Amino acid sequence: MTRTELWRNTSDPAYDRRRIPGMLVTSKGTLIFYNEARKSSSDWAMMDIICRRSEDHGKTFGEDIFLARGTDKHPTVNNPVMMEDRNGRIHLLFCEDYSVNGGRVLRRTSDDDGLTWSEPVDITASTMPNYRNAYALGPGHGIRLKNGTLLVPIWMVPKVHGAPVHAHAPSEISTLYSLDDGESWQMGDILATTPDIFFPNETVAAELSDGSVYLAIRNQNYRRAMAISDSGYSGWREYRPVPELVDPICFGSAAVLEREDMPQVLVFANCECNSARKNVVLKASFDDGKSWPVRIPVDPDRGGYVEVNCDSKAGLVYLLYEEDAGEALHLVTFAADELKEG
Repeated sequence: MTRTELWRNTSDPAYDRRRIPGMLVTSKGTLIFYNEARKSSSDWAMMDIICRRSEDHGKTFGEDIFLARGTDKHPTVNNPVMMEDRNGRIHLLFCEDYSVNGGRVLRRTSDDDGLTWSEPVDITASTMPNYRNAYALGPGHGIRLKNGTLLVPIWMVPKVHGAPVHAHAPSEISTLYSLDDGESWQMGDILATTPDIFFPNETVAAELSDGSVYLAIRNQNYRRAMAISDSGYSGWREYRPVPELVDPICFGSAAVLEREDMPQVLVFANCECNSARKNVVLKASFDDGKSWPVRIPVDPDRGGYVEVNCDSKAGLVYLLYEEDAGEALHLVTFAADELKEG
């Protein structure tokens, strides 16, 4: 396990904090991390979306690349999520002002491994704008299934509840997906509140060993929840809490490591605490999330949003987490051998 402090606000006068971290590992092995660079602590702050690239497995990173900039009209550019299609094109999705007050859901693409980006394309019409108010992607990362489907979990606030337009609850979740390499997008089936899962919201997806899709779901019950679908957008089953995944009502993440010398590994990372955003822990499952025999403490005293992604070719797991609501960002890298049971 190696650690790197990627950013701290005391060394950057431009931003008060960097929040909502996400990561993509490209087919070329480039690690891209991205986040909201906020002028203040508010979720509705003036902010930009910024990424940095590493071509040496996270040892060094290039300069900031600006992916979106807040404006007087839409100060909040939020919830960036990336994924790569089967042709090597990277897709970035993000929102303006949680897609309310005239804000949109936008898509940009890169054909040069994240160095340069296309102009934004408006995909708001594909996100049920007549049904909901606030809308957000992920956060964290999207995925590409083995059949080529691009998939991003989303959360939204249905209009039927009559909540203020800026409210983040009462929420429900779904997935936004593309069957044609990002040219068009559709919304999947909705998963709403149940007696055991209260206001599901920030969610990440992973493809299990049998090709089904696993959702790791934040909700208000101090335990993660899960759901499984054969397609990733319909027919959800096993929608239930996961008692062993304690959570302080915060974003946690999941990803898959595939190695020839070990079973497919589902990794999960979050703040393992039901009272505060601290105690960052990485877990590993060799049976598609039925059990979690590997538990690796990362940071017992600090924490926040935790993102995880894998470089299966290099045998690496990257864990990116906030300190003190984004006053710093830390990257921790694990070798595949560290995840082996026993």
